[in-house]
Amino acid sequence: MNKIILTFINIYKIFIFIALLAFNSALYAQDKSNFKHVEATGRSILLPENIETSRKRALEDAIYLAALKGGANVNGFSAISSNTIINEQSVIKATNRVLDFKILSETQNKEYLTIKIRAVVGNELSKQNCNIRPININLFKGSITVDTNVPSELARYTSLWYNKTYEYISKLPNVNINNFQNRQLNQIIKSSQNSSFNYNAITKGIPIIHPGNYSLVPKIVLTKTNKNSFANYLLTISFDLYKGQKIKLETSKSYNLLINYQLESKFQFLKNISTLDLDKVDQNVNNHLSKVINSFFNDINCMPLEGKLTINEGKLQVDLGSKQGLKHKQIGLVNGIKIQNSMLNDSILIVHTDDVFDNHSILLPLNDNVKLTNLNDKIVKFVE
Repeated sequence: MNKIILTFINIYKIFIFIALLAFNSALYAQDKSNFKHVEATGRSILLPENIETSRKRALEDAIYLAALKGGANVNGFSAISSNTIINEQSVIKATNRVLDFKILSETQNKEYLTIKIRAVVGNELSKQNCNIRPININLFKGSITVDTNVPSELARYTSLWYNKTYEYISKLPNVNINNFQNRQLNQIIKSSQNSSFNYNAITKGIPIIHPGNYSLVPKIVLTKTNKNSFANYLLTISFDLYKGQKIKLETSKSYNLLINYQLESKFQFLKNISTLDLDKVDQNVNNHLSKVINSFFNDINCMPLEGKLTINEGKLQVDLGSKQGLKHKQIGLVNGIKIQNSMLNDSILIVHTDDVFDNHSILLPLNDNVKLTNLNDKIVKFVE
């Protein structure tokens, strides 16, 4: 009889373990987003002689439940004595925390005080986000630099590689291109300051560059470098990335490829037989171009999505929209704002998108006590 009871207990323990594991997995699966909006309702026993204590306990309950909605770990154990389960315990611990919240409502009845909150739940604020988003690029005229000691048969390939750079960028799936390949960016900068600066500004106009978009200038440099008795040539692909209407340099990156071309020798025969096939060189360079372009644009995806805040007709507006990858209810952080009772930091404000248009969006702060005028010209960093 005891063996039957023990077997039953073991089966019951396995069932409880599987149930807890499934529950934990379900809660953990909800926590794939770094930040999320949740609503939670907390309740406490009404103490007529001490309403503030009831209110505090109800709020703590609501905050705890909100944190659980962001994800939780569940652990459990059984206490067994004489083949009999005498105690079952499960521990539920939130894996995220409430970053900020606001109270939506507070109600009372004869027994309970209830508080409903809307909260932002998340984990690390500094966690890097590399999600693929739309990238709007204005491609401007770059440059080709070739040393005089580079063989002519190799030098003539540089223009092909230069054009391939534009071709590869234009084929990237999440990149929207405005091709100004025949116009120099520095001329655009000068013309934007004074449209009468040159003939092109008058006849072709000045390209429209939205605040959330980028401008890109590719460069190719081919130089000679001797190594181990070989005539090697260093191909450098550079990208200068500028951001916004003010065309401010955001980043500049260079990628090198060493081309082992031929053996350094006084004998022409040895030079001829050691010269690398140019088709093979071209293939290697094209593979290199494809690799570095993908790497460069992946780095752009990892850059924080930042925009400038302005007040327009009494509404908080940012110069980013759906074309820059902004989504409805997306969360952003604004630094440099003095906030009382913030759970994040007394200088960080949480905002979220309310209306998203092509190239701008309307934002709402979670904290209703913040004056919108204090946010004018501030920078918001979106974290999802």
